[in-house]
Order: sequence, then C-alpha cells, then structure tokens
Amino acid sequence: MRVTLEQLIRDYPAWCIQDLAGGWVAMRRNLVPCTSELSNVRCGESLDELAANLQAEIRLQRRGQTRRGAA
Repeated sequence: MRVTLEQLIRDYPAWCIQDLAGGWVAMRRNLVPCTSELSNVRCGESLDELAANLQAEIRLQRRGQTRRGAA
C-alpha cells in the first residue's frame, strides 16, 4: 500500500513535510540540538521512503527516551 501525503501529515504532526526537487523532505517543527543523535531533517525520493525514514527516526527517539528513563 502506498503512503499518501495526508497520512504522513496525520501520522507525523511534529514534522513539516514538503515536496522538494523531485523528492520529499520532512523538517522537525521543534529542532533538536546538533549534539543529539536525532535528525532535524529526513528525506526520501518517494513518500514511502520518507515514511520509512521517519519511522526509523521515531524508533531512534524512543530508544533514547528509554535510555534516559533507565538512568
């Protein structure tokens, strides 16, 4: 099943999603520090690729929250 722009906007409200030069870009609405292991920008050639990259970012973010919570 192909991802739609509307789905991405609904599923990732913390990101501003735009088409850009033949691909897609998602930028965080609230930036993370440059020292963070998280990204402020994620890209994809298609919406499906962008969705996969955003999901990877969410997994990374959750892993970091778990690590901080365990300390």
